[in-house]
This record gives sequence, C-alpha cells and structure tokens, in this order.
Amino acid sequence: MRPDLDFRTLRQQIEQATWVPDFSTLYRRAGRVKLRDRMTVLGALLGTLGVLAPVALAGIFGRPGPAVLGPNPDLGEAWSPIASATPTATGRYPSTVTVLAAAGDLPNLIAAVDVCAEIPQARRCSLQIVALGGQAERRTPFVVDALRTSPLDRVSNVQLLRVAQTGFILSGEVGGGSRSSVRFALTSATQTELNPQDAAPVMGPNDHLALSAGDRTVQLVQYGDLFGVRESDGALSLISQPPMARRTIAALPPASAGWWVTGADLNTGAPAVSVSTDQGATWTARTLDAPAGSDVPTVATSDGKNAWAFVPYSSGIRLFRTSDGGSHWREVRGAVTLPPELKTLDNRLLGALVRPDRSVLMWVYSNPATVNTTVFFDSNDGEHFAVVSGPGGTIAAVDNGYASLGDPARVSHDAHSWQEAALSSTVMPN
Repeated sequence: MRPDLDFRTLRQQIEQATWVPDFSTLYRRAGRVKLRDRMTVLGALLGTLGVLAPVALAGIFGRPGPAVLGPNPDLGEAWSPIASATPTATGRYPSTVTVLAAAGDLPNLIAAVDVCAEIPQARRCSLQIVALGGQAERRTPFVVDALRTSPLDRVSNVQLLRVAQTGFILSGEVGGGSRSSVRFALTSATQTELNPQDAAPVMGPNDHLALSAGDRTVQLVQYGDLFGVRESDGALSLISQPPMARRTIAALPPASAGWWVTGADLNTGAPAVSVSTDQGATWTARTLDAPAGSDVPTVATSDGKNAWAFVPYSSGIRLFRTSDGGSHWREVRGAVTLPPELKTLDNRLLGALVRPDRSVLMWVYSNPATVNTTVFFDSNDGEHFAVVSGPGGTIAAVDNGYASLGDPARVSHDAHSWQEAALSSTVMPN
C-alpha cells in the first residue's frame, strides 16, 4: 500500500528552493553604508583644512597679536591697557617715574620715586632714592630696589623720614600687607655709586635712650608702637605709648611743635588726638566729639599750640580746632563744603598743613594716586575753606619748606608760590 504524501513538508521544501530576497531592503542598507563612507571622507577633509587654513592666512595677513587678558589676580593689582603700552622702535616698553615721598632740607632734597616699566600684565617697578632739586644733575640714584622683594610687588603709602643729618628711614606697605621699613645713610659711597637696598627691615629698639627737644618719633608698622629717634646718630629708643588705638603719627610738624598722634579712643572708638611735649614721656589724650567708625583724623600744626583736626566721613569733613596744644577741642561747623567732583570720600585720604602765615591748606587725594584726583582747600582764618587750584599731587613737609609730589615735582618755602624741581637720573627695573 502506497504511503500518503506529506503535503505540508513538501510545500516548505518547494518554498525554500524558490525563495527570492527583498531587494528594497538591500537597497536601503546599501544607501546607508554609502552615506556613512561619504561623511567620513568629508570629516577628514574638514580636519585637514582646519590645520592648513590658519597657516595660509597667517602667511598672507600676518600673525594676530595676543589677546588682552586683563589683570593678574595673583598679583592683586589692577591694570588697564594704555595706548602707549607697546614696545617702542628700540624694542622697549615705556617707563614712568612717580614721586611718592620727599625729605631733607631745601634746596637739597631727596625723593622716593617708583620707576616702572609699563609692561601689560607684568608691570615691573623699582623704588629708588634720587636727588630732588639741588643735585638734579646727579647721574645715578642713591638707593635702588628698596622695600620690594620682587619687581612685581605693589607698594603704597610710602613715607620718607629724615632721622639724622645724613640718615633716613624709608617705609611703605608692600603687596597690600603690613608696613615695612628700611634705613639708609647718604654716605660718601652713595654719592658716587649705586647702593642696592639691604632687604633686612628696621627692627625696634630694646632700650630707653636720652632724647632731646629736636628728636622726632617714628612708626615702623601701621598702627604699631612709636619709637623716638635720636637726631645725633639716628638711634631708636623705646618710649611710652599714647593711650589710643589705631595710632598714626601726624605728618611731620616741626620738631618744636611736639609729637602729635591721631587714632581712636580705646573705650568708645571715637576719633582722638594725643600730644607729647617731652619726647613721649607723658601724653595728653583727648577724644573728639564725633561718632565712632570714622577714619583716623588728619592733624596740622606749625607751632604746637594752634592745631586743626580734620575728620573725614563718606559724604563730608568735620573740623575741630585747639588753641592750647590739644588740651581742649571745639568743632567748627560747616567749615568744609565738598565740591560736586567729590561725590564721596570713600577710598580717599586727607592731608593738611599750616603755612608760616598761619593760613591752612588741606587736600583730598586717592591712594594709590591717579591722574587729576587731588582737590585743594584753602583758608585764611582756619574756619572757612574754599576750593583752590594746587601745585598738583600731594604735599610733603620738609625741613625749611614743602615739596609737591606731582608731575612735575615742585618745591616751596611758604606753600604759596611754587617752582619746578627736577629729579636726578633713575635706572630701569630689572
């Protein structure tokens, strides 16, 4: 008997032998592979052009200059590009010379000047001691590279004090830190050759020395202890301290006027003034009738009896006067009216002096100094101040006169009439 046929299995065998693929699917897959290959080739071409095109353009148009990155925050120093801060034809950057302080006896003064190479983002400076006025023909500085440990350091609040016939103390705040001080003498060696500044700071004394009426006081660190300076040899001496906080020596009144120190009351924090007429053996301390939190007062006197104390606030200046050597003070209300250009006194400092004719000159300035920021006020009676033109820059009291620290520097015997004073030669920073 013949077996029955398995039609299901036979059908599967026939379908497998006669199967034809779906060419539409194959076409789609082939198109995707071809597109992928073309994109790979195009990417390779673009990468090659990205490398070769800048080289070709630089050859045609020249290499572009470096981008201006602005200030270096590691230096803590503001910097803004200036039009002249590009190399000169000789390949050097322009330099600036700024007078920061002056001392000595007219006409033979010395000045502390900051000599800077204005290199964008890497301004390099050297603090130097040079002749001002009388020895302007001198070809070399007395001292170079003072106070700084690096030419990139920022120096502010520089003071120059004559402590002996040929001895001086130079101090300043370096890098925004505490005050540093160095001592130097204008010996025969420094008259003819450069004297690199010793990096060792001035150290405080350990002994009490006998002081005379002509001796001055010095402060080696901001708000720190005061020391007497013996004029005969420049030696430092321990003295008793005025009973006040934030002690600040008044700007060099005549030695015969005594020692004047401003600061804040120890209990209330209000502005205060202390006076000593016996070289720091005793102090007369008085608190001014002003609220706490204001800046340290600025005091000016020429005879040690009549004195003026200016107390700055954000939006005004209050004036106090004494006629008995600082024992009693009274306020002169409305003595100073700020002009429109002084919208605020924030970040500004005050200076003041009493002329030989007892008229008073006061000025407001920025520190660090910037162009055209000093405003002068003058008063003939010491109670009514008006804005006047000034010699430019701040003013330093020197022996036998005054020096204006503007550009150009000027000197005067009476702080009324001024004559230009030339600086001697400087050297560029390393």
